[in-house]
Amino acid sequence: MNLRPGARALALLLLSSAACGGPPTPSPVEGEPICPDFEVGATRAPMRGSLRFPVALTVRDGKDPITRATLTGRRSKDDPVSRILLADEDAEYELEWAQCENERAPRARTLSRETKHAAEYACGNATVYKTDKLVTRKGDAASRTVHFAAPPKPECWESELPAAPAPSPDAGAEPAPADASAAEPAAADGGAVDAGAASGGAVDAGAASGGAVDAGARGAGATPADAGAPRDGGAGGAPKPPSAGAGDAGTPAQGS
Repeated sequence: MNLRPGARALALLLLSSAACGGPPTPSPVEGEPICPDFEVGATRAPMRGSLRFPVALTVRDGKDPITRATLTGRRSKDDPVSRILLADEDAEYELEWAQCENERAPRARTLSRETKHAAEYACGNATVYKTDKLVTRKGDAASRTVHFAAPPKPECWESELPAAPAPSPDAGAEPAPADASAAEPAAADGGAVDAGAASGGAVDAGAASGGAVDAGARGAGATPADAGAPRDGGAGGAPKPPSAGAGDAGTPAQGS
């Protein structure tokens, strides 16, 4: 009977645990990186967060591999941690951390639990970057906790959205009428000229009124003597000379 590598490792673990008398129990992997969900493409398709290059964890008892797990990161801090099966017994294991050479293709967020038709991820040649020792004690669950070792490439998949087009420089400005700038100054100048002309007319009117004031001043400043002096109506108001006979009317003629 052909078994998948994961199934063979689990069967080996079950056999070894049965021989030692300790039942296999799920052991948590603490400190796994968090890769939030993201969006791709013009349609902003929602994708599940994951590491770009997953981490392969191998647990060895001596030189024999006990179990393997491919860790792709948690999608949020509320997601349950990854777990591996370890026997509840006194033992010493070697943890081998390696990073896959192949990128793990992003998966849709709406991916159902049915993944039998989905292509399996191939890790490729995984490069070991760290080894740890794990000492477990029977009946002590905390001793079976595995602490994640950060890989050389810790990058998560991120949003890859098309860049938004740059706004046109004139997009927000309203085009001005072609003759608006020329017509308004002309109207303004014309109004200034008319205003000046009107003010000029006011000045002339003031001059005319000034003449009236002068005439009034002359009338107001005239003396009684001037008022009684006879004036020639045809000579522009100049005093009329006395007649020759008027002065001798009461004087006897000489030589009489």
